[in-house]
Amino acid sequence: MKPALRWRLWLMTTGAVLGLLATIGVAPPASASTAASQGWGDADLTLRIFDDGDYRVRGEGYEAHRVQIWIINESQNRVVDEFSARTDDDGDFAIRDDGLRCDRTYRAVSYSGDDDWNVSSAVRFHCD
Repeated sequence: MKPALRWRLWLMTTGAVLGLLATIGVAPPASASTAASQGWGDADLTLRIFDDGDYRVRGEGYEAHRVQIWIINESQNRVVDEFSARTDDDGDFAIRDDGLRCDRTYRAVSYSGDDDWNVSSAVRFHCD
């Protein structure tokens, strides 16, 4: 098996096991608990997808002056876009772009040294 495939299978299996443990109320192992809670920032990150495939990523309350943002196609587990944004005096930023494809689920992810990782809610892009 290829290493990338092995890694994806390991991630899916680990995620499924941790998800099952969480649904029945069992605490995850200490190492998984630390990894899951470590580095999640207090800033807000939102993704909005418009009917024509345009989208907007909005961040609020960041402490860093520069933030890295990735748009993830969760349907295929891949990055479809990447940005570096400068925050304003309030720690906010907004990015607009286009090119998302129908019938896929997307999520925005951000990282900065001051704010750690932030993740938006998953958004399903349906086409008529």
